[in-house]
Amino acid sequence: MKKRLLIINSITGGGRNKARAFDLINRLSVNDYAVTVFPVSTDNQIELADYLKDNQYDSVVCVGGDGTLNRTVNEVMKTSYRPVIGYIPSGTCNDFSKNLPLSTDFYQACKIINNGKTVSYDLGRFNDQYFMYVASFGSISSVSYNTDQQSKNFLGYAAYAAYALSMLPEILSAKCHLRVETDEETFEGDYLFGAIANSLSVAGVKINTMSYEDLMDGEFELLLVKCPEHIQDVGSIAIALLNSEFDNPYLEFRKIKRAHIYTTANTEWTLDGEYGGNPEEITFEIREKAIDIAVDTRRIK
Repeated sequence: MKKRLLIINSITGGGRNKARAFDLINRLSVNDYAVTVFPVSTDNQIELADYLKDNQYDSVVCVGGDGTLNRTVNEVMKTSYRPVIGYIPSGTCNDFSKNLPLSTDFYQACKIINNGKTVSYDLGRFNDQYFMYVASFGSISSVSYNTDQQSKNFLGYAAYAAYALSMLPEILSAKCHLRVETDEETFEGDYLFGAIANSLSVAGVKINTMSYEDLMDGEFELLLVKCPEHIQDVGSIAIALLNSEFDNPYLEFRKIKRAHIYTTANTEWTLDGEYGGNPEEITFEIREKAIDIAVDTRRIK
């Protein structure tokens, strides 16, 4: 008998996850798997780490948003074993599901997990935390998460850019000084926004220059937006970002495997859309093929 842990976030999915719990357990209790349920809720006094420490699971399936997946991965990485991870996206943006052949349809998602096909996926390590697809800082790092989802679906990049421009006073007042050391070079400057990413989509916005092969190349992308000298330069920066024109003088774009980042400002970071703290010194490195995640391998191109 194999053991499977089912992590259900009752907050995401508009409460639908709770209603689907029995059906999920039934569909995942196949192929000789016994399912244990861990409910993510404000009332649960038991830690996920205790579940993983006390039982060696063959498979861990999480149902929720990217934040639930981030928490799951971080706890799994603390264990001495590496269970296969299954992800059933039921959050708002579900950015990570756009990177791999995953499904937001519960029936199809369970089928993918039960098929047992996996890929080994790289993680980013941010000091003592892990992230799946993006670590970012700056006022506009919250833009995509605050833009109305219906507007993003209808207008796409236009909604993103319009919201960013509406926050211009706040953005220009939130610059921070960074010193970045990579394997190849050291540089520093005043920046409005920065991201270390390995994703086809961030906050529901597709990154046109990325492909599936880029996700598996053993490198992450570093993007920094310099503080403009004149307010009228903001428009050209926004256009350059939307068109992926990284030769713009206000943009720093690199492929990196590791980096040390120092800042003297009180710079707050987000990791996969969740609060990542405000460290003054950051050590970033890639953990190649750190986890095995269930996917529909027939759809990988």
